[in-house]
Amino acid sequence: MLKNLAKLTAFLFIFVSLAYGADHTISGAEYYIDVDPGGGNGIPLNAKDGNFDSDVEEIDMSNIAIPDDILIGVHYIYVRMKNELGEWGFPRKYMFQVTGTKTIKAAEFFIGDDPGEGQGTPLTVNNNTIDVSDIDTSTFNIGINRIFVRMQNSEGNWGPTRQYDFEVLDQPKMKSADYYIDQLPESGEGTALNSIDGVFDSNEEYIKGVIDTANMDIGTYTLFVRAQDTHSRWGKPAVAKIEVTLPPHITGRVYTSIAGWNNLSIANSHVALEGTNYSATTDQNGYFLLEDVAPGDYTMVVTTPNFHPLTKTIKWTGYETINADLPPIERGVFSQADVDKMIKKYIPSLDSKVSLEEIIHMLKIVSGIIPNE
Repeated sequence: MLKNLAKLTAFLFIFVSLAYGADHTISGAEYYIDVDPGGGNGIPLNAKDGNFDSDVEEIDMSNIAIPDDILIGVHYIYVRMKNELGEWGFPRKYMFQVTGTKTIKAAEFFIGDDPGEGQGTPLTVNNNTIDVSDIDTSTFNIGINRIFVRMQNSEGNWGPTRQYDFEVLDQPKMKSADYYIDQLPESGEGTALNSIDGVFDSNEEYIKGVIDTANMDIGTYTLFVRAQDTHSRWGKPAVAKIEVTLPPHITGRVYTSIAGWNNLSIANSHVALEGTNYSATTDQNGYFLLEDVAPGDYTMVVTTPNFHPLTKTIKWTGYETINADLPPIERGVFSQADVDKMIKKYIPSLDSKVSLEEIIHMLKIVSGIIPNE
């Protein structure tokens, strides 16, 4: 609130001439605003010449201080003096006006008997406008209801009570809900949400939905969720901050060492987190991907044709992608001695370019598991 003291300023820089009487000497002066605090309890004033020593004095009014919390409107400054006996004379009154703009500071309503100013149910004030959508009608009677509304201005004064009648047709229930990101769309243009029990049929509902972040950049967003009642009125949205980050994926590779060849990729291995639905199959290079894994401790189980199962305990925090390279699978259906013997006897010229699949195929032929093609 802005207050303008211009009308008072012109008056402050003059000097007031006071006379007491020829048989007394003025020994002091003081002023007060609006309410008399009693003689000697006002704010002291100075003589223009610096001394009170005659029966007529000019008083310097230029140092008068106006309180910051003074209200808009007409006020009075009172000036009085005392004589050498300490006796205070009658005050002189000077009018001034404080101008400014009064705004709505607060509002409230009540039903029935008046509980007193400031004791009603508060209403929200936005830019000098009262938001009556805050009124909860769930406890109102069906039919005509009468409420009383009053407002308080920026000066702290309550205005008159005003009466409003309105009709409650039935108790509203929730009929839909939606969400939107960062900005308010037109009513009903948000993304729909569902009731957890499958139907909107009460005035309170648990709702659920999946936020589509596929086309959103990584960063922080404001999420708004709101509900609509059976009168097609949208309520105030609930607000929360959400963060879009990279999905928590676990990646890794399955490989082995056999017959002197190291880090041979194992394709078509089944990788799973024990006790969960998370699983994947390795590609031709032995790599796998487990998507959207919740943080926690897991036992990873790797099942590969021709090799015994391998287990590995991992701790997944969910904050960054883990590259879970597995150690070589050293024991399979063929022992290392078997492999060395087969290689030396049948294909001593094999070099490190041979694939794991070729080695396994050769071992099966030699062992009679499959016919020699």
